Amino acid sequence: MPTDTRFLPAAGSLDADPGVHLIRPDRCVLEVTLRPFGIPVLRGRLTVRRATFTRGPDGGVVTAEIDGSSFRTGVPFVSAMVTRELGELGFTADEIVERPPVEFAGRLDFGDSTRDLVLGGELREAGEGRVILWLKGTLPPRRRPLRTVGRITRLLARRPVHVEFAGEFVQ
Repeated sequence: MPTDTRFLPAAGSLDADPGVHLIRPDRCVLEVTLRPFGIPVLRGRLTVRRATFTRGPDGGVVTAEIDGSSFRTGVPFVSAMVTRELGELGFTADEIVERPPVEFAGRLDFGDSTRDLVLGGELREAGEGRVILWLKGTLPPRRRPLRTVGRITRLLARRPVHVEFAGEFVQ
């Protein structure tokens, strides 16, 4: 068994210090998966440039800047097609349900499009001034079909996209 594996702290009461927590880029992952008929056919990762988690008495707020051109997948030629469509992404969400489990409702902005996205998951304290946030949810398909790409890409774009985010935030 690898010795560098770290486990999430036990769930329990979170007494995170109020204030702004910044993401540790080396301890963050954002993964999107396309699952037609429940089978993951396309999985890729994106780089989170900056993210903050602000904890206050009324709940939390998550904001993230995501580099759409960083999309990486094992399927040839798909990365180039996806990065042309994405560009820069921004995500801002407010905590609507507190622990456990937490739920954030927000907006995903990319290009000239804005879509609603609700993510649920867990928020755990990981030590002095550190919290781990794990969220997942489903981005519904676009309402307007894509016109500038091939037939297969248009077919895949009609499917919902599963989004998973995990990151460590430090004060």
